[in-house]
Amino acid sequence: MEWVLFIGLCAFAYYRVRRAREKADEYAAAGLARSPLYWSTAALTVTLLGLSLYMAHLGHEGPIPWPYWSIVVVLFVVILLLRRALRWRYPI
Repeated sequence: MEWVLFIGLCAFAYYRVRRAREKADEYAAAGLARSPLYWSTAALTVTLLGLSLYMAHLGHEGPIPWPYWSIVVVLFVVILLLRRALRWRYPI
């Protein structure tokens, strides 16, 4: 039974990688891959992911300090605004 799930997971991963490669080619053709908006959105997204993983680590030791929650909210709003600007600038 596990092999069926494993094969299904591998097929899904293959499909997502192929689709991501196609999307990356579209972004490169449109000039989006060179855009500072794109790279700043990617950097802020990685920062948000790192902060949330750090908060998960802190959650095991006690309560999470409140400034972290405000930073998460601000990062989330900024990422959404940058994504909206990217969609407006590069309507793919």
